[in-house]
Amino acid sequence: MVAHGVRSFSWKSAFITIGFTFPGLSIILALYLQNEDSRAALFSSPMNLSMFPVIVVLIMGILALVIFLNHHNANRLENSVLLSAQGTVRLDEDSSGDTGPSYYVFVGKKKFAFGEDMSRVFRAGEKYRVYYCKSGMYEFVVSLERVNS
Repeated sequence: MVAHGVRSFSWKSAFITIGFTFPGLSIILALYLQNEDSRAALFSSPMNLSMFPVIVVLIMGILALVIFLNHHNANRLENSVLLSAQGTVRLDEDSSGDTGPSYYVFVGKKKFAFGEDMSRVFRAGEKYRVYYCKSGMYEFVVSLERVNS
């Protein structure tokens, strides 16, 4: 589902970007054609007119690259292997960074990083089994269960 969302978002954002690019370029062209002095400046050099297609090609190339990379990452996520970690939970917090505190959950020997306090989800000292998938530098926790000893 996350991979599908990444693909869908990349296409929607591309259409929105195109939707803003062409009207923006049209407004700039209309402003150039508004009076005689600006028309003379626009048509004084072929380089001035050639910049419009160059900008369009540049934007389309960047969008194509972004869509390709997003689809590549989504495919990696979709094909990632489901892994599990089991053990006693230990909670830790690190507030030395500039971005705010980082919260860590150690399940056995496996360390998971979170952006928010997970003490409401995990109880320190109890055994859990955590199912996760690793895709590149990201690890997504899919499910967890408390294990009775």
